[in-house]
Amino acid sequence: MMTKKEIYKLMDFIQAYYEKFQFDQHKLDAWHMILQKYSYNKVHENLLKFVQDSPHPPKISDLVQKSTGGRDIPCDFILDVTKGEKEG
Repeated sequence: MMTKKEIYKLMDFIQAYYEKFQFDQHKLDAWHMILQKYSYNKVHENLLKFVQDSPHPPKISDLVQKSTGGRDIPCDFILDVTKGEKEG
């Protein structure tokens, strides 16, 4: 469970990485409502990965999503665009 102090720390990092990112007490409280159930270490790790790839500041969803590097499509997947169509 993340404390408000830890969320402040994350937001301070984001502000250091992204000049346009600003926060105040209201934003800190709003982020705390969502992020408090997550682990600081995991969210911080996600932030560090995020800043390497994005020129824009993260949203909460960017920090809590499990990064898989793309959609997982089974290797035996076959796309049949004609399936279900009647031959005529």
